[in-house]
Amino acid sequence: MSRQKARVYSMHPNAPRIVNSILFVLTEAGQKGLAVTQYDIVKTVFLADRAHLNKYGRPITYDDYVAMKFGPVPSAVYDLLKNNPNRLQQFGLKEVPWSKRKAPEISEYCFAYEKPQSSADQDVLSESDLEELSAALTIVKSLGFQQIKKLTHEDRAYIDAWDDESEDQAFPMSYTLLFDIPNEQRAKELAFISEHL
Repeated sequence: MSRQKARVYSMHPNAPRIVNSILFVLTEAGQKGLAVTQYDIVKTVFLADRAHLNKYGRPITYDDYVAMKFGPVPSAVYDLLKNNPNRLQQFGLKEVPWSKRKAPEISEYCFAYEKPQSSADQDVLSESDLEELSAALTIVKSLGFQQIKKLTHEDRAYIDAWDDESEDQAFPMSYTLLFDIPNEQRAKELAFISEHL
C-alpha cells in the first residue's frame, strides 16, 4: 500500500520568467568566471524559487518541481537545458538562447552552459527575483555537488515526493511543502495565478 503524499497543485510554468532566469544565471556565472553545469542551473533555480516563495509569497519561475535521483528539478528548466523539442515548441522557441560545451575539466560527462545570447530582461524579472537567483548561484557554487545534493535531499517537499520503492525516475513535488510552514491554500492560489500571468 502506497503512503499518502501531499497534494500537488500543478503550476503553469512561466516561459519568459524561466528563460530569463536561465539567462541571468549564465550571465552572472560568466561575469564571475564560473562554469555552470545543468546540475548547477537546476539547483540554483530551485533554491531561488524556494527562497523567493518564502520571502515574498510567490516563486520566480512558477515551474513544476519533480523529485529525481539527484534532488529537486524544475521540469521546464530541465527540458530547456536538454533541448527538449516539445518544450521549445510550447515556449515558442526555435532554439535555446545559449550554448553548451563538453566540460572535461568538471567531469567527462558534464556540459557547461555559457554564451547567453542576451542579458535577462529586467522587465520580466523583478529586483527580488534577480537577488534570489544571484544568492542561490553563490550558494550552489560555494557548496559544490555533494553538499548541495545533501541540502536539497533534506528538503521536506523532496522527501515527501521521493519513493525508493517505485521504478519511476521522477515524482511530482508539492508546492505546499516548499513553504517553511506548509501552506496548501497558498499553493492552490499560486497554481491559479500561474495560469493567468
